[in-house]
Amino acid sequence: MIFKKTNFARVLNNIYFTKNEPVSLVHFVTNRCNARCSFCFIDFDNPNTFKGELSLNEIDDLTKNLGKSLLNVNFTGGEPFARKDMLDIAKLYIKNSTIQSIYITTNASLPDRIEKFAKEIASNDSSIEQSFQISIDDLPERHNKVRKIKNLFDKCMDTYKFLKELNISNINPVVNITVSQENCDNIEEIYKYFTESCKIDSLKACIVRDEGIYKTPTDKTKKIYDAYVWLTNKINSDIKNDKVSNYNKNSIQGKIHQKKDILSYEMVKETYLKPKFISRCHAGGLFGIITGDGKVFPCEILEKNLMGDLRENQMNLMKIWKNNLSKETRKFIKKTNCNCTYECALSYNILGNWRYQPSLLSSLFF
Repeated sequence: MIFKKTNFARVLNNIYFTKNEPVSLVHFVTNRCNARCSFCFIDFDNPNTFKGELSLNEIDDLTKNLGKSLLNVNFTGGEPFARKDMLDIAKLYIKNSTIQSIYITTNASLPDRIEKFAKEIASNDSSIEQSFQISIDDLPERHNKVRKIKNLFDKCMDTYKFLKELNISNINPVVNITVSQENCDNIEEIYKYFTESCKIDSLKACIVRDEGIYKTPTDKTKKIYDAYVWLTNKINSDIKNDKVSNYNKNSIQGKIHQKKDILSYEMVKETYLKPKFISRCHAGGLFGIITGDGKVFPCEILEKNLMGDLRENQMNLMKIWKNNLSKETRKFIKKTNCNCTYECALSYNILGNWRYQPSLLSSLFF
């Protein structure tokens, strides 16, 4: 059921006109991680990286002050399941806010916690859509080596298969392939292995980007781009041929999400090698991020554009959303025609831009 806990007209008015409440948030619930990926943007050598993580009581307060238009939260990290209270965090969002869906990005190294999470959320509220973005980037031996976790590939596959075998329409496990310097030379081999040998039929792609301490090697940029183009074209082709399905094809949300992914892929391909403005960004308006220690930013890229600190604002996100820093941030994004390849932001830029509405609406009927 769409918009079951919020006002349909209010949400639409916010998305297309006022744009003054978040529709989606990315919550970095922790910076802790048991992997050490070569292309990660987190500085694990910095002792301050793990300090100040929001407590469960603080998150309880936070989830009561998220506005009336929030439809989705994306839990990420670090590794979100490194927090033993990850399930409790999700329950607070469901109980206290208007979210309709949960996206959770995981390296799947803790399958027992993931299994408990999926089952309990489905049992407590079967209307909540759960999407598990399982990060698998390469063939088994190379994946384990890049992520630096023994037998990780097998754990990923066990998690993917278990979630599929639950056969619950609102639980969607998706293998997310990050195209990087580590796998760009072998992307066709990887895709074939995943789809044919592993029988994976839910796949998405993202492209590595310069962020935090990570910088893409300049001699690999074109190869990464070419691999991403091939991979996204192949995924889109297999979606059309019903070989791949990443969402509930029978739901309105699923159809719209699928079309948004396709449009997002095209925007990344158009701007990765030669950054340019395509459409207005609504980060800081319809979309934003919360760091592990409670800082609020419009997106991951604009690290200097702090909108506020939750702990200095009684854990009230809407108080921050309406302050002068946030207003200036939104003006800056609009004035500079800010653009990037950040998929989470692109997704909600597509949703809030009139030019993409015909494509989104057509996905419901064709």
